[in-house]
Amino acid sequence: MIELLELPLRYFSAYVAAIAGANALRMTIWTLLFCAMLAGMAWLARRHARRPGWGRLAAVCAFLAVGMNVSYQSMAGAVPAVRTVRFDAELLAIDRWLLGETPSVALARLATPWLTEIMSLCYILFMPLLFVSLLRYFFRRRELLGEFYAGLFTVYGLGFLGYLLVPAAGPWLAHPELFDAALSGGPITALNQTMVTQGSNRVDVWPSLHCAVSTFILGFAWRHHRNEFRWLLLPVAGLWFSTLYLHYHYFVDVLSGFALAAFALYESRRYARGQIRPKETQKETENVATA
Repeated sequence: MIELLELPLRYFSAYVAAIAGANALRMTIWTLLFCAMLAGMAWLARRHARRPGWGRLAAVCAFLAVGMNVSYQSMAGAVPAVRTVRFDAELLAIDRWLLGETPSVALARLATPWLTEIMSLCYILFMPLLFVSLLRYFFRRRELLGEFYAGLFTVYGLGFLGYLLVPAAGPWLAHPELFDAALSGGPITALNQTMVTQGSNRVDVWPSLHCAVSTFILGFAWRHHRNEFRWLLLPVAGLWFSTLYLHYHYFVDVLSGFALAAFALYESRRYARGQIRPKETQKETENVATA
């Protein structure tokens, strides 16, 4: 349906269609989940297109937020069902071509328990940053809801497509031989390691969505909440660094995450300027302008 090609649904619906189609070809049980998700987005998009309004846009955005979390967890089974290959060797080779070695190896020589504790805290901060960002525009600055979700789900749609097309586990799982010893720290390190071990879907490496999402949120803050940008900058920079220090990502993942965030900020700006809207909304605006 044409409405699925509009922001904020465009890229996330493309990802859902791709993973649904890939699983349908293999006749896996995951086909039902992703086809149902695609049908739900199509219905909400059609409903909003027929009578645009903040409430219906909010319903679309809420569905996206839930769908993103369901999709992430489901990829632990849905991606291996259709993609048994892993691309860690290729990603490591790109890092070595660019830098001589993946940065996690050099950073391992600098590791200390207190630095690992700080880096683990920075990495964990991603979760409250995302959670607050997903919810805030439903309650305050509601006029920014569509713009924010248009950009955020550009990140998630294209990022999840990356997980489907280039599944990889990361240096800590795929190449433990690169490191002399496991990182050690305190209680925050232990908590972070437990969260990553139990929560990772094992295909979530390229691109780095920890970097892409946090960079998009930081850029959005620069655009609309300048004071917030200032106090977010240091912890978000720590988060970027932690993805390499903790051995979770290759350098190319981080670079790709930054590029994805830049594109998402561009798309959200276009949405805000009215260059990407449902056709009915454009007609409504034109009618008001000529009245």
